[in-house]
Amino acid sequence: MVNKKRLAFVVFISYLSIGNLLAQTPDCTLLNNPADGDTDVPITTGIQWTAVANATNYILTIATSPGGTDILDKWPVGSTLTYTPPSGLLPNTTYYVTVTPNNNSGNASNCPEERFTTGDSSGIPGCAVLVDPINGATGVPPDTDISWAARPEAVGYFLSVGTSPGSTDVLTVTDVGDTLLYDLPGNLPLFQQIYLTITPYNADGEMPGCTEMIFRTRGENSPMCTEIINPADGDQFVSVTANITWIRDFGASGYRMTIEEKSVGGVKILDNFDVGNGTNFKPPNFMGNTRYFVTITPYNDLGAAANCQPVSFTTGAAPPPPECTSLIGPKDGSGNVLIATDLLWNQVTGATGYILSVGTVSGGTDIADSIDVAGANTFDLVNDLPENSRIYVTVTPYNNNGLAEGCTEESFTTEGSETITEFSPVPKFFTPNNDGFNDLWIVASPSELPVVKVWIFNRFGQLLKQMESNMGWDGNFNGKPLASDSYWYRLEMSDGSETVGFFVLKR
Repeated sequence: MVNKKRLAFVVFISYLSIGNLLAQTPDCTLLNNPADGDTDVPITTGIQWTAVANATNYILTIATSPGGTDILDKWPVGSTLTYTPPSGLLPNTTYYVTVTPNNNSGNASNCPEERFTTGDSSGIPGCAVLVDPINGATGVPPDTDISWAARPEAVGYFLSVGTSPGSTDVLTVTDVGDTLLYDLPGNLPLFQQIYLTITPYNADGEMPGCTEMIFRTRGENSPMCTEIINPADGDQFVSVTANITWIRDFGASGYRMTIEEKSVGGVKILDNFDVGNGTNFKPPNFMGNTRYFVTITPYNDLGAAANCQPVSFTTGAAPPPPECTSLIGPKDGSGNVLIATDLLWNQVTGATGYILSVGTVSGGTDIADSIDVAGANTFDLVNDLPENSRIYVTVTPYNNNGLAEGCTEESFTTEGSETITEFSPVPKFFTPNNDGFNDLWIVASPSELPVVKVWIFNRFGQLLKQMESNMGWDGNFNGKPLASDSYWYRLEMSDGSETVGFFVLKR
């Protein structure tokens, strides 16, 4: 006989466990194709990452320089695990990618920036990307035309359309020629998921396995109102950084959001603002201990839902800004620092960026004036520092809750022209591939200025190894080989001075 009390207890505990999981911000993810450090990546590659258990959305930043945002800047891509830039990847280019999982509790913290480098251009054209309707769109008119982004190396495109994965019941595989727009022979079925594949081709052939794209058609009317499910109506102590989540209306092509403060008709934080066709949106941070009214209005090309009613909730106290950080290199108080040194500091949990000021007097900004370095924890100064000078540095972490408070100014002294700096105890690179050459990274200790201690860091400021001079590092951390990348070092000399720089691990 089943013990009902015991069964109920187990179910209750399971419910609590699931609830606790959903209340947590997700962990970070990592690229799986291309992997961090990959080289000679085909320009037709789609960027893929590993799923995170409690993530409902992924936010993508892609750039061609460390810490940059020139391709994508914190772009929400939904729950998909892959992204292909509409114009494809450039040949012989290094890409820097950060994937940040997200759920209703917020973003994953301090997700690493990863990188890969493409190879030469291939003669076969890469896959094309939908422009209208966009991949994943809903509420699409049944008489829509199909358009896609051009592949410069293509001379034509094959198109197929169906109502189930891999099917071609709407349009069999058709050579539509060198065009970027196709008018389907008839209307698409109503309230139907549509599966579509576009395959560019040229004289060298066609790219096999182009990803099937999807969208959903609308019905014959404008959409109905939907329901906001988080925060729920009447909730209290809601986070000031809360996302707004609602139930999808498959007849809607998008949603508009209105947020009013303290009362209906009060100060409008958002006024009928178009939040796209997702079901989750992060509005500007709320004020603490304040009541808000939020309205979601679905719409499509036939019009908007009528008389949608707001939900109301009350926020709790605002969370604090991040903690302060400290210099790793040059370390506070160090002397005889190279004038060409870069700055390196500890990363702070919860910080999304850092503000950097550098000057030759306390509080000064004559070298760097409140530069926002985003999420990087290193900075390469444009010019060499002045010789024989005290340099003052302030690094202030920040996040959506504001700037860190009361951060201490740190300082160090640069080398003079008479300082012996011509020795080269630090190898610029090493290749730990067990071929008998350069398998270890070893810092020599010259007699004129002996090296006492050596520290090795990754580019996120994590300490990987501490050792004495003339000891070798094999490129492993916790028994596992690290990826090809640049790594930082800090050397302590016998006279108390310090030197900071970087070297390259090549595999």
